[in-house]
Amino acid sequence: MYTIYGYDTFNVLKIVATAEELGIDYEYVVVDLSKRENHEDEHKGRHPMGKVPALDHDGNYVFESATICRYLSNTNGNKLYSDDALQAAHINQMMDTMSNHLGRWMGAYFWQEVVNKKYFDKGPDAAVIEEAKGWLDKQFPLIESALGKATYLCGEELSIADIFAYCYFTIHEDTSISLDDYPSIQRWYKLISDRPAIQKAKEVIAV
Repeated sequence: MYTIYGYDTFNVLKIVATAEELGIDYEYVVVDLSKRENHEDEHKGRHPMGKVPALDHDGNYVFESATICRYLSNTNGNKLYSDDALQAAHINQMMDTMSNHLGRWMGAYFWQEVVNKKYFDKGPDAAVIEEAKGWLDKQFPLIESALGKATYLCGEELSIADIFAYCYFTIHEDTSISLDDYPSIQRWYKLISDRPAIQKAKEVIAV
C-alpha cells in the first residue's frame, strides 16, 4: 500500500501525478503546512526535515520528490522510466537539470511572488527576481530546444521527467514568469496539462 503525505504544492503534485499516470492505488493524506503539521514528530518520522512530499510504502518511508518519482516507477515495472541504462540516464539528467537549475529559479519566483504575499504579507525582492529571470533566460532555451526535436523531454514517450518538469512549470501560472518566447514549451505544457492523470492529481491535492 502506498500512502502519499502532502499539501497543495508543485512538489507534491509531482508525486500524485506520477501515481495517477502509473495507475497506482494510493491513499493521500494532507499534512497542513499552514498549521505546521509538517514539524510534528509524527511527520518528521516520515521526513526528517519536516517537509512534503513523503511516501509510505508498506511501512517504508521515502522522501525527496525526484527519488519518490523514480521509486514509484521502479516498483511498478519501470513504467514512465526505462530498463535501458542510457535512456534512464537521459531521464535522470533532465530531472536533475530541473531540480538543480530551472526549478531552483522558478522556485525563487514562487517564494517571492506567492509565498511572501500569502504568508508574510510582503512583496517580492526585486533583486532576487532579477537574478532568477537572468538565469531562466539562459536555461529556458535548453528545454525549448529539446521539445523542438521531440514530443516529450526525452523522446517520443512520456516519462517521469515530463511530469516532474511540468509541475515546476505550473509556477508560471501564478507568477510573472513568461513562456511567450517558447512555443515548443507552450505546446508541451498544454499537452501535459490536458492529460487526465494531471487533472485528477490537481483535484486530489486541492483538498
